[in-house]
Amino acid sequence: MNRAEFEALRNLPDKQITSDIVFELKQPTSPNLVFEDVKVDNALNYDVVLNGTYKPGIPSITFNFVLRGTGPICRVCVNGTIHPPVGRTHKHDLRKDSDPRNNLPAAVARPDLENLPTVKLVWDILLQQANIKHTGTFNEP
Repeated sequence: MNRAEFEALRNLPDKQITSDIVFELKQPTSPNLVFEDVKVDNALNYDVVLNGTYKPGIPSITFNFVLRGTGPICRVCVNGTIHPPVGRTHKHDLRKDSDPRNNLPAAVARPDLENLPTVKLVWDILLQQANIKHTGTFNEP
């Protein structure tokens, strides 16, 4: 996927997630709560899934959009790993064709997502900005 294809997908109206979002323990030795492989339906028929990780000890939340067979194409991190100079709350997205193979190295600050009171509020903002409608339920981690 190149930048133009990414932008076409990002800007596409009427994308939809029909699954319920339920954060669960994946490994009994890890405190992290996750959901995985949530399908993002879209008119371009790209095989896009969304994964999420909530780290309660920090707390932090990461939403990672993945194009199957290609790799990550967009990731939003709230209170995550520090990325100088943009800080702990930022967005990674596809800039170059090689970015999915390199785990989306570029990051831009997202101060609008800092200090929000719930993960659901981050979710709602993210989906609104990405033109994604969620018809399932969202269970706060």
